[in-house]
Amino acid sequence: MSAVPPEQPKPVPDVTQNLSDQAIDDPDALDKLARLKVKSLTAARGELVFPCIPSYKDRYLTQINALLVALGQNFTTKEKQALANIVGKHLEEGFAKSPYARLVFRYMPPTPTVGLTKGLNINVNSEVPSIEDKYQRWVDTREGSLFGSHADAKVIEVVESIAASDPAKCPIMDIGAGNGRNTFPLAKLGYPVDAIELAPVFVEQMQKIATAEGLNINVIEGNVLDPALKIRPAHYGLIFAAEVIPHFRHINQVELLLARMCDCLRSQGLLLFNLFLTSEGYEPTPMIRELSQVAWSFLVTPAELDAALQKLPLEIIANQSVYDYEKQHLPEKAWPPTNWFPSWSRGRDLFPTDRQPPVSLRWLLCRRT
Repeated sequence: MSAVPPEQPKPVPDVTQNLSDQAIDDPDALDKLARLKVKSLTAARGELVFPCIPSYKDRYLTQINALLVALGQNFTTKEKQALANIVGKHLEEGFAKSPYARLVFRYMPPTPTVGLTKGLNINVNSEVPSIEDKYQRWVDTREGSLFGSHADAKVIEVVESIAASDPAKCPIMDIGAGNGRNTFPLAKLGYPVDAIELAPVFVEQMQKIATAEGLNINVIEGNVLDPALKIRPAHYGLIFAAEVIPHFRHINQVELLLARMCDCLRSQGLLLFNLFLTSEGYEPTPMIRELSQVAWSFLVTPAELDAALQKLPLEIIANQSVYDYEKQHLPEKAWPPTNWFPSWSRGRDLFPTDRQPPVSLRWLLCRRT
């Protein structure tokens, strides 16, 4: 069989010459061409930074897509879904690692010499600082006292209620001691204090001051929830944890903390802690619970608190508003402890409003039975 010769291509008319010879005088067409030129000369670069809150994924995507449309970038449905998958993945991973994680959406020209007509290079990632990193940044960038210059009024009131005839025989544990604003006043009253702190920058500060002033303070670097951290059982007359539970992420961490502190108390010893307790009947949504962790305002409902305490030999002997108590009992010159304290302690960092949100920081005082 003889081969069949390939079909010869038909000549294509040259329309370029005809088009180039034709004048364009349509105003709309000229306007579109001019805008195209301006777009080629316009570049954009920047970033959006969001807290890693998985429940806010759709809200973040709405903002991102609005930005892209404003920059003349029209993504296909497939491209939008791919972006949504990437954003969702980083939100979940970042939030799982730390409540301080941030989703970072960056955009820039493909090369420095082209405008928006060539699209944008997009990068989505998460940044995950530790709480130690956060506190180190506070120390490096903030002026004045980080947590207040005076001991918590409630801590002092509880210590005075103990009225130990020999303070040296009534050891105290300060959990989450920070820079020692509660630790040092108690040690100066003669109480031996074990101060537990996980941020190295504060541990170093407290050790230097304790050594320089000859105070009976044992500074322990570590996380009180870590089972490897050795704490003496049935040893302390008072244990307190101020502004610690608001940094937690799960109710089982609250249960573990209470159980460990209870084990370390002597019979009839006192346990003082504060936490953000919701109002009766208010049930936070999953979105609000995630946000509360990011805002250092971890929420506990009354039912959750009751469940955490019911198996422990502890009885609640006081439940008071931290804001009200500290405002009433701190020296006038010491109020407020910091500029952020009044808003934060009343739940207004979580719910920015002039009204009272259904949550507030509460002092809980318990006795080991």
